[in-house]
This record gives sequence, C-alpha cells and structure tokens, in this order.
Amino acid sequence: MCATVRGSMPQDARREGQMKRNQTTLGYALSGHDDDSYMLGSETYKPDPRSSEWHFGAAGQPHPATCPSCGGKVDPDYIHPEYRVRKRRRDITATYDGYLLVSARLRRQLQYGGAVEEDFVALPADPDYFWLRPRMTLEYAAAERARPCPSCERFADEVLPIPLFLGKLAEPIAQGVYRSCLEFGSAPLKAFQVVVGVRTALAMRADSLTGIELEPLRQ
Repeated sequence: MCATVRGSMPQDARREGQMKRNQTTLGYALSGHDDDSYMLGSETYKPDPRSSEWHFGAAGQPHPATCPSCGGKVDPDYIHPEYRVRKRRRDITATYDGYLLVSARLRRQLQYGGAVEEDFVALPADPDYFWLRPRMTLEYAAAERARPCPSCERFADEVLPIPLFLGKLAEPIAQGVYRSCLEFGSAPLKAFQVVVGVRTALAMRADSLTGIELEPLRQ
C-alpha cells in the first residue's frame, strides 16, 4: 500500500499551511546516472520485425522475468546472477532497465538515515553493491497511461510521475527511504522513483558521496 500522512485543520489554517508547503522541501527524489548496462542482460529481439519495438529475450523467446506480450518486467525480484556494476567509482548508479544500485558505503549512510536491511537486495556476483528497493511506498499517479496489456494487466507506458503524497503530508518527511507505488517509463525500461527524507538527504550531501542526484520535492 502507498504510505501517506494525513491530517485535518480549519480552512484558513490549511491555506496558510499550503503556502508554507509550497516553499518548503518535503522530501528529495534520489537518483543516479546511467550505468550503461541492463540487469536483464544484453540479448533482445523484435516481436514484429517491421516495428521498432523490442523485448528482452533471445531467438524470439521472451526473457523469463518479462511479460511475453508487452515485454515489461513482471518478476519484481529478478536479479541477473552474473551482473556487476560497470561505473565502480560511483556510490550510486542506475541500469537502463530500472535498477538503482548503491555502494556499501551509501548503504551504510542510508541505514543511518532510517533505511532498514530489507530495503537492500544483494547482488550475487557483486558484493560491493546493492539494489536499492525500498519496502515502504508512497502514493503516486501517472499523468499519462497508454497501451494496456491484456496478459499482465499493466500499462506498457506510464509517464510523468505525479507525487500525490505531497498534498497529504502534515509535515516534511524527516528521514527514511521510500519508493513510488508505480513504475514510470515505457516497457521494458520502467523504474520506480526513490524518495528520501530531508535529514537523510542532508546527511548524504555532507558525506562526499559520488554520483548522488537529489531533487527537492515541493507541492
């Protein structure tokens, strides 16, 4: 479920609170630069040779972690057993197919800032990095949805994230690590958005970590 914080107050107080929230950072979106790699591997095929659309898989057979119809990832736990991070000077990096990967150093920093062990998934072939997949979710919507898939019952295209949770916060998120309850982009390259608390973000900035991208979230 999407995690939100709700509150109630008189109308005038709500207006005043709204004006203050418009100027206040309520959290930060955390991201990293492309790792120039794919967790699902480099093998792809075109279901229709006349189309530019491609899917993960080989010899016309879909990747076992993907939907055979739309090509989107349907196994939320999939990790390639031989994957290793390419951009190893970074503390955070992202695959093209939606995996946000963090160094052991950044993992420790995030744990100091409220993350728990279950927010990180070990990479079997790369003990120095972890897949950051927060368990707690925040309410989001997609401004545009297209290409509903009858097989996996998902949309192949979900773009322009709308962080609905911002309008329901009684105060800024102080610490912790969260993710959007939806993945954004177009199959097969969709990804969730990661959000960290204000104090968590400030501690990360003070620690001289490499590759960190923090975008303030305001209503």
